[in-house]
Amino acid sequence: MPSRWPSTVEFQEVVVHVDETICASCGGPLRFRKIRHHCFYTLQGPVDLVCHQKCCADTQCPAQNVLVSPGEERRLTMPRWCMGWDLSLWLGFRRYKRHWDIPQLHAELADSYDIHLCTETLREYLQKYQLMVAARHQDLTLLREVYQACDDVILSIDGIQPEKGHEVVYVVRELRRQRVWFAESLLSSALPEIVTLIRRAKQIAAALALPVRGWITDKQDAFVTAIAAECPQAFHRYCANHFLRDVAQPMLERDSQAKVQMRKRVRGLRGVEKTILAVVDSPLSAPGPLTPEQSRYAAQIVLNYCAAVRGILNDNHGGPLRPPGWRMADALEALCVSLERTRNHPETPISAVLERLLGYIRQGLAVYAPEKPTIAAYVADMTRIWDLLAPKTGAETKRLAEFQQLRATFAETDDPITQHMGRVMQSFEKGLFVGSDVVGLPSDNLALERWITYPKGHERRIHGRQHVGLRMIIQGPTLLPTVDAHLGRTTPFTVQELTPYADASPPASQRQAVARHRVMTNARSKKNDRSY
Repeated sequence: MPSRWPSTVEFQEVVVHVDETICASCGGPLRFRKIRHHCFYTLQGPVDLVCHQKCCADTQCPAQNVLVSPGEERRLTMPRWCMGWDLSLWLGFRRYKRHWDIPQLHAELADSYDIHLCTETLREYLQKYQLMVAARHQDLTLLREVYQACDDVILSIDGIQPEKGHEVVYVVRELRRQRVWFAESLLSSALPEIVTLIRRAKQIAAALALPVRGWITDKQDAFVTAIAAECPQAFHRYCANHFLRDVAQPMLERDSQAKVQMRKRVRGLRGVEKTILAVVDSPLSAPGPLTPEQSRYAAQIVLNYCAAVRGILNDNHGGPLRPPGWRMADALEALCVSLERTRNHPETPISAVLERLLGYIRQGLAVYAPEKPTIAAYVADMTRIWDLLAPKTGAETKRLAEFQQLRATFAETDDPITQHMGRVMQSFEKGLFVGSDVVGLPSDNLALERWITYPKGHERRIHGRQHVGLRMIIQGPTLLPTVDAHLGRTTPFTVQELTPYADASPPASQRQAVARHRVMTNARSKKNDRSY
């Protein structure tokens, strides 16, 4: 029994024997050689696996010193593992399907199964599980079964970056079966690297004996050039959401500037709250006497209005078809209507305080009011553009003709923002309407950008914005296929499904990314900084 196991541990002893009787090298008989103990954790408790090993009885056989282990061992656990398959599959399913973090897994094992493993051990075995699932998910034999009923494939490619300056993990995803084919971490987004990814996707499609019917990307120059060179027969659809974002960029900047000025003028909330909090336990200035309960109720009304104003001012949501500033102004106007109705109520004892709060809000709305009609006109133009991209609004030729006519109209105006819309429309026109005959084809490539909403434990927030975590960038080549493999599963993988991939190793791009991250970590370590 290994010395690392405490002497108080009670093992369940399981004896396994070698089924083979003939040497695979010379054909001679096998004889018993030695006993090997393999102790590991299972969900039913610790197990001491007693393995009876054999070797060739012929002393002249070249494999005479090669020990043959029982095949039953690999069905229970892998050599040199400290946990059985059942425990490994239990950990992997909860990590990659239910997105439990490692401390949560550690606590659940200790509480429910009395298994005490350090976090480093859990992390090591989850990495092994990740490699096996990723290798299985990308196995061409299984891919052929998945795509057996398909006549072609439609691919999308996009890059995921945590912050500016970090490397990018590029993901190629097939849209017919909604399946991630592969991911690769790259230091550069230059054309030669992108061409390598496009060629790899072509090779997988060729191995499946399926033509590449089309691509969907966000119109990066490298994507456009590489796909035109490598897949000249396939259509190249541009992401409609990226197009709308580029069209609306100047308008959103103008809306943002007006929104900032509007927020600056809505001041005094804290003063109103201090005034109310100072008189919570005393009657407010109102006609007629108030009980303490009525006083607190009236004060809470003002505090609720102040909280609503704060929530509106801190809301940065919105988009090209509903800009954040316009959205904020509409919400403040609706709040003003509610304030006026409450202030004019005959039984309201807080009219003066509400009037004061109403004045602050109107100061901010007065700043945004001159810009709102112009912003509304831009939004109306972009709504017309967006409606033309929907296949349900008409045939492709008709929508394209209206699109071109609208673009020409924008180009003839003197307004710089409208002219910008026309230029972007001309730039994207080639790839916005192709592929409209494909049933169920998405109009955007945001599926990969929304990917971080699935693995919730692999994201982080920086300055209030949602970014993908560095772990996904470093381990992306195996992590993303693993997460994708668990999306449609309701039960854990089985031993039979993962055993053929037990010896899988990480791809070269992931090994290089891990090595680069290790160098970066050492470089910024305080231990190596001589200034301390």
